[in-house]
Amino acid sequence: MFLGIQLCYLIFYILSHFLSSIHGQNECGKLRESQLYNQKKITEPDEYAWIGLVGYGDEGPRNVQFKCLSVLINSRYAILPAQCVTDPEFSNPLIIVFGEWQAKKSSKSGVCRLEEGFRQCAPPSQTLDIEELVVHPGYLKSHELKYNLALAKLDRDVELSEFVHPICLPPAEGDKENHIAQILHMAGFRRSGFRFNWKEDDYFRQKIKVTTTSLRYCLLKILIPIGLTENNLCAVKDTQYELFPGSPLMGIDVVDGNPQNFYLVGILITSLGNSESETELSILLRLAPFRTWILNNIQN
Repeated sequence: MFLGIQLCYLIFYILSHFLSSIHGQNECGKLRESQLYNQKKITEPDEYAWIGLVGYGDEGPRNVQFKCLSVLINSRYAILPAQCVTDPEFSNPLIIVFGEWQAKKSSKSGVCRLEEGFRQCAPPSQTLDIEELVVHPGYLKSHELKYNLALAKLDRDVELSEFVHPICLPPAEGDKENHIAQILHMAGFRRSGFRFNWKEDDYFRQKIKVTTTSLRYCLLKILIPIGLTENNLCAVKDTQYELFPGSPLMGIDVVDGNPQNFYLVGILITSLGNSESETELSILLRLAPFRTWILNNIQN
C-alpha cells in the first residue's frame, strides 16, 4: 500500500515537471497554427502580440507620433533599433503602446473590425512610459548598421494576456545557416509615407512573408555603399508593405513535428525600394549575435 502511494507521488512529480516544461515553452512566442495558413494580410487581434508602437513627443500633453516599433521580450523590456532612440528624426521617445490592433487612433474601449460578416475585437491597449533606454555601445561609437540595437525598460510590467505577450529570443545554439534563402514571417504597421488614399484596413496590424537573401546578393542590388556584416540580414518583400522600423522578422521553433513558438530572428532597420520594381530589399539586424548582451542588460 505504502509503495503504491509512493509510486503515485512519483508519477505525479514526473508528470507535473513534464507539463511545466511544456508550459515553459509556451511562455513566449505564442502561436496558433491555424493563423499561419489563413492567407490574411491583416493579423487577428491576438496575433503577434509582442509588437509595440513607440510614441514620440514633448512632455505634457501626450500628442505623440508613432514612428517606430518595439518588440516585447519579457514583461518589462522591449527591443527596438538604436536609430529609433538616437537619430534626430526620432527625438524624445516617451511611451510604448502594446496590444494595439489599429495604429490610426487609440481607443479606451478597444477596436473592432468586421470581415465577411464576422466581427473581431481587441481590448483596450496598454500604454507604458519608457523608464530607461540602453543603446548598444557599438552604435554609440560608430552608428554602424551592424550594432543598430537598443533596449527599452518600461516603467512597470505589462499585463500579460492573449493580446500582449512577449516573443522568444533566438535559440542559444544560434540560428541555422543564418536564415539565408528562407521564407519567414514579418509583421507590423504600415508607414503612411506620401500615400493619402489609405483605407481603414491599411491602419490595422499587417503580416507578410519575406524571402531572405545572402549578403552577396543584397550588396549587389543596393545602389548605395552600405556597410553590412554577418550581424545583418536582407530580405525581399512587396513594395506596398512599407513597415515601421523595428518590425520583427520571426522564425518558428518546431517541436516533435509541430510548430511550437515564434522566436525573434531580426528587426527591420530600413527598406530600399526601386520605383520600377514591385519588390524591395529590407535591411535587418539579426538578434542571435546580441543574445548575451540582451540577457546581461536585462539581468542587471
